[in-house]
Amino acid sequence: MTYADAVRAVAADYKRRKTDYEQAESDAFAAHPDFAANEREKRDLLLRQAKGETADAARLAAVLAQNERLRRTLGLIPPAPRCSKCGDTGRVNGKYCDCVIAKAVQSQAGEIGIPLHDFAAVDYDVYGEKADAFRKIFSQVEKICTDYPANKKRCIVLGGGTGIGKTYLAGCAAQKMLARGASVAALTAFAANNRFLKYHTTFTEEKAAYMDALLDCTFLVIDDLGTESILKNVTLEYLYQVLNERNTSGKLTLITTNLTPEKLLIRYGERIYSRLFDKSLAYVQFISAKDLRSAL
Repeated sequence: MTYADAVRAVAADYKRRKTDYEQAESDAFAAHPDFAANEREKRDLLLRQAKGETADAARLAAVLAQNERLRRTLGLIPPAPRCSKCGDTGRVNGKYCDCVIAKAVQSQAGEIGIPLHDFAAVDYDVYGEKADAFRKIFSQVEKICTDYPANKKRCIVLGGGTGIGKTYLAGCAAQKMLARGASVAALTAFAANNRFLKYHTTFTEEKAAYMDALLDCTFLVIDDLGTESILKNVTLEYLYQVLNERNTSGKLTLITTNLTPEKLLIRYGERIYSRLFDKSLAYVQFISAKDLRSAL
């Protein structure tokens, strides 16, 4: 699904819900004489008021109050836009709304590829003597997600051995951003690499869709960086493009990895390393702990 398709889908959904409401209102008008009589009087009084004629304010207030009660009883609740930002138009200040990007991202990237969790539900007891340290890390990541985009951080790097909760924390961050109405894409490094390859080898109009989801979503998670194969002219080139463009455009990215900073530098080179460890933009934590996966 392209962004234009997503705009049409968002607008069509709102139009369908309004049409359904109008049909329900028409059915109620025909089936409930008391509602029909009240509705006719309401419309007549409002029309007179609009024409500037002297109106009985007390009678109008009583009719409107009765109309509201009848509508509640009949379940006639006008549909509200699902998106408060764009009012289901799909655009805000001439740009695609987050709801449109999220819809397109979901169609292009499928379901979010990591489990979602809630910061409020984290059990720090599983970290034992390192509970306080992990509480601070979780708190800092949550603050970055809460404050974005007012803060300066644009890249979160979580490193350390297997089973220490990096993906769990990424899932908390993804859930936090989703709750804020942000568009989120979360996938493994293997899946991201596969999208790079498809983009590199596609020469039809579908080509852009493979990268759009990674470039345009508000929050991107790439899990287990370093487990994917290095494909010549693909992996390093497009990973750099994604990181660089997201940093430049102010989008938020979270990377988890089992590799040390030194191994990341050797594997990906200076350009990618500098995007991951830019002191002005990145929050970096390399965690030392035992495998806690079974506890989580």
